[in-house]
Amino acid sequence: MSTPKTILPDDIIYLEADINYSIFHFENGKKWISSFTLKYYQNKVEINHFLRIHRSFLLNPQYITEVSKRGRDAYIKLTNGKELKVARRKHKLVMGL
Repeated sequence: MSTPKTILPDDIIYLEADINYSIFHFENGKKWISSFTLKYYQNKVEINHFLRIHRSFLLNPQYITEVSKRGRDAYIKLTNGKELKVARRKHKLVMGL
């Protein structure tokens, strides 16, 4: 996984935490691993509109297709078909979308 030449925030579907690394998931299906944490990226101006729905996920709201609730759990479905579980403390944040 080589470094992308330019990373445009609109091309990022979501970032996933993997211990002290972040995995970028792009619209074209490619992935890129960074040695910085999600907390580092969450504070970046370019992606400060991304939603932290769980300690493991930071996602671009423009790629959300559906927000659903099953029992006590909430889920977000993205345009790439991936379904991510929402942390209980973030339910109010996502249910208002």
